[in-house]
Amino acid sequence: MPSLRTFRIEFDRPGATYAPGEIVTGDIIVDLAREKTIRALKLSVKGEANVSWERKRSTKDSQGRNHTQIDHFRASEQYFNLTYYLLGNTAGNGEVRVPAGFHRYSFNFSLPYNIPCSFEHTNGHIRYTMKAVIDRPWRFDHESKIAFTVVSSYDLNAHSHQCIGADDEVSESFCCFCCFNLGSMKLRIRIPTTGFVPGQSIETMVNLNNTSSVNVTKICVKLERSLEFHARSPYSMTKTDKAILKAEQRMGPFGEQADIPSRLQIPPIPPSHLEYCSIIDQKYSLRITIHVSGTHCSITKVYPILIGTIPLHSTISSASYIQTIQQPTAPNVMQYDYDPPPPMPTSPDYVPPNTPYPQAIGFASPNQPSTSTNPWDIPPPSYEECMQRADSIKDEDESNYVHGANEPFAPRYPVFNFTTSHPPKK
Repeated sequence: MPSLRTFRIEFDRPGATYAPGEIVTGDIIVDLAREKTIRALKLSVKGEANVSWERKRSTKDSQGRNHTQIDHFRASEQYFNLTYYLLGNTAGNGEVRVPAGFHRYSFNFSLPYNIPCSFEHTNGHIRYTMKAVIDRPWRFDHESKIAFTVVSSYDLNAHSHQCIGADDEVSESFCCFCCFNLGSMKLRIRIPTTGFVPGQSIETMVNLNNTSSVNVTKICVKLERSLEFHARSPYSMTKTDKAILKAEQRMGPFGEQADIPSRLQIPPIPPSHLEYCSIIDQKYSLRITIHVSGTHCSITKVYPILIGTIPLHSTISSASYIQTIQQPTAPNVMQYDYDPPPPMPTSPDYVPPNTPYPQAIGFASPNQPSTSTNPWDIPPPSYEECMQRADSIKDEDESNYVHGANEPFAPRYPVFNFTTSHPPKK
């Protein structure tokens, strides 16, 4: 019968979602059926970004025979990698007897402030993980792993000049075989703002004035995401990925004059810019396509959209906001002009970490209160899992016996609960 009945990591915060600079607290749970002798109980905390993809290409050898060659493109960035010894020591030359029964070993550490938001995709990720290891003499180690979410603050009010909305007029003339004039169509596309947080809705209005004999068959509105992954090995290469995150369509035909509204609710997605990450770029846009009858080309307009974590003050009113589940919001994140002490686990058997802190990373003060960055003190959002998830959090150099490494993981992003508002006025 195995002596280890339970070995896992628990966070004190439900959902395990944190802001840069916050203090992460929790426990390592160990339940033993009988006494166990170990070298150490250690906890490793890591934040990193990775991109990877494959490309197939055909080559010919010296005899002219065709071969398929696969190029593996990769890049990585490490933001921190810290190790704490909760039992035992860094030298690994001692032994610790852990008695049978249930044990809880507490930890706490401060996240750096200049780290990017969590992100998951098939071709790359920004991921934060913890791994607890029971180091056993002359035996395989026990390992348990878990991921948590870091959400960087992106205040739309600091970028309000990019969120002014759109009021666009489009005119289109139609003809048949370049000879017969079929008339013209005028469109007015209005978007009140182009800055949103998850939970809000992108409301658009298309005013149609159609004096042609060509019908508008449907109007499609799509929220799109554009990603760029930058590899550095075996040489510099960029891979682009575009995806439709949300879509709505209104079917025609419409009359000579019509006002066609649409409403797309923003799902749980990361903010527009993955600041502090140099190998993954992300942008959002709104694509509006007016499809017309016959062989005539559709009319398409694309508008850049900003997704943030703090909504525009101009879009908030007490009547249009519903308070949701109370969860901590992001703390004020600032750079300090002194070097605060490193994060310290609370175990009395703690030994200082054997991994030095990178000089480029700064830590927020452990005494910094978890106050909201929002000066209007709106109710906090809930945190919901993103549509994009990882099938597992297992690293390439890890075995299949790391508990939790083969579990799926989806980051959680703040979602604001707004009441349904009316579409834009005519």
